[in-house]
Amino acid sequence: MPSALHHLVESATDTYAVVAEHPRPGDIRPSVWEVNGPGGQRWFGKCHAGAKLHRREVTAYEKWTVALGADRAPELVSADTQTRTVLVTAVPGRGLDTLRLPAEQERAAYEQAGELLARFHTAAADESMPEVTEEAWDETVARLLGRTARNAPEHDVAMVRTLAGEAPPRLPSVSQHGDYMPKNWMWDETEQCLRVIDFERAELRPAAYRDLSRLRYRILCNRPDLNAAFHHGYGRPLTEEEQIACRTYGALDALDCLDWGIRQRAIGLVDEAHTMLENLRLETGKSLWGGWRA
Repeated sequence: MPSALHHLVESATDTYAVVAEHPRPGDIRPSVWEVNGPGGQRWFGKCHAGAKLHRREVTAYEKWTVALGADRAPELVSADTQTRTVLVTAVPGRGLDTLRLPAEQERAAYEQAGELLARFHTAAADESMPEVTEEAWDETVARLLGRTARNAPEHDVAMVRTLAGEAPPRLPSVSQHGDYMPKNWMWDETEQCLRVIDFERAELRPAAYRDLSRLRYRILCNRPDLNAAFHHGYGRPLTEEEQIACRTYGALDALDCLDWGIRQRAIGLVDEAHTMLENLRLETGKSLWGGWRA
C-alpha cells in the first residue's frame, strides 16, 4: 500500500492490517486497498489519480450520500487533499455485476437501484450549475471527435456526429453519481439490500448526462424487465426531453469510453462502449445498412 495511504490510515488508528489490493482497469487508475481496523472495522483506501476526482468524492461523502439513507453507502473516515487520499468504511455485499441472481432478486436489486438514484438526485436540490451554451456544446463535441477519431471506426464517429449535432435539451442539474452501474452496486443477498459505492465521478450534471444514459444503453435497452423495475424504483419513466438528452449524451459517452478503453487496454469498457453504440444505432433506426457505414 502506498505510503500516503499508510499515513492516512494511521491518522485514524494505530492498529490496522492491510488485507487486500483491488486493482482497477487501466494504467492510470490506482488500486483500492482493503484494510482491517481494530474492533472488526473494514475500510477501503484510495489514492485518486487527480485533484478533480478527489474533490468530487469527498464532496459527495460530505454533502450528498446522506440522502441515500442510513447504511446505504460507505462513510468517509478520513481524507487528505494534499495526497489526494481517502479512507471510507466498507459496506456489506458483493458487486451486482459479479452475481448471478434469480430473476426476482435481480429485479428487486434494480428497483432498489432506481429508488436510491432518485434519492441521490435530490441531494443537491439547493445548488445551482451554470447552463451549457450551444457554443460550449459544439466545442465539446469537436474536441471529442478530434481526439477519438484515431481509435474509433468511421461509421461510429459519423453516427455520433449526427446524434450530437444539436445540444441536448436543457434539463436541471442534479447530484449525479457519474458511474451508476452494477459494478458500483453492492448487493447483500442475506439482507436483500442494495448499497452504492465509488463516488469519485459525482458532480452537478443533468441526470441524463451519465446516470440515466449509461444504464439505458448498456443494460436497460436489452432488458425490459430490469428497465421496468428500475423506473418503478426511480418513481417515473423518462420524459421525452430526457430520452433525447440520454441519446445525445450517450453518444458522446460511448465514443469517449471506446477511445479510453482502447488506449488503456480496458477490454471490458471497450465492450460496454460497443454495446452502447449498437443500442444507439438500433434505437435511432439506423441499422448497418441504413447509412452509418456509408
